[in-house]
Amino acid sequence: MAEWRYAKLTWPEVRQAAREQKAVLLPVAAIEQHGPHLPIDTDNVAALAVCERAAQAAPSKLLCAPPIHYGFNEHNMDFPGTISVQAQHFIDYCYDVAVSFARHRFPIILFVNGHASNDPLLQVSARLATLHSDAACALVSYWDLAKDDVEQWRESEYPGGMDHAGEFETSIYLALDPARVQMDKAQADYRVRTKWHYRDLMGGSPVKYVDHLSKMSADGTGGDPTLGAAWKGERILETVSRAILEVVDDLRELPYGPRVDHH
Repeated sequence: MAEWRYAKLTWPEVRQAAREQKAVLLPVAAIEQHGPHLPIDTDNVAALAVCERAAQAAPSKLLCAPPIHYGFNEHNMDFPGTISVQAQHFIDYCYDVAVSFARHRFPIILFVNGHASNDPLLQVSARLATLHSDAACALVSYWDLAKDDVEQWRESEYPGGMDHAGEFETSIYLALDPARVQMDKAQADYRVRTKWHYRDLMGGSPVKYVDHLSKMSADGTGGDPTLGAAWKGERILETVSRAILEVVDDLRELPYGPRVDHH
């Protein structure tokens, strides 16, 4: 089987992988508190897992790059363990990493995001990398690829039950490393929900507003982790890893023509 881990290649093998037009999956997440029941590496563990599964299933098309572990996280800094990178530094860093892949002539770089607050900043990084290189650089927050499936088995209330360290993320960690999940400490916390302001991974409110999390949650949880289950997490991982390959195939098949300067 072809090697699917970017970091395990030699430089001649990287050159060959680029010639074979493989796409690079780049997990980007965060080190942050996830309530009293989940480890602070939750976002990284999830983003890396879906990328590894996708690349391992399609090594002729995909490479999984080492993850970017730290993200934009100022809103969580009142809880110990959280690490935050300034917004512009984060945008620039992710851009530099993506353009480095482009300079090695990889045609597609996909940011696979595992931390909600990274999303708007990664949109900027991806757009700039695409416009300033010959590669197509795109972003997907991995939970967005699971929405249709989640509707079939979700038990927590919408909106709010799958916000932060709730049913969704707790299920993933239970599937990957259950010994690290302290379910005896898990408690539901639905936070503030109004007509125009609410938070949920399966669909947020039209009004975007983020304040310090300690104003809304006593223990850093958002949602209902008590409904987490390993089988749900496994289903999410499989659904998302399959969808990532479809996303890359879509990017390859976009019917774009050459750039035209109309001046």
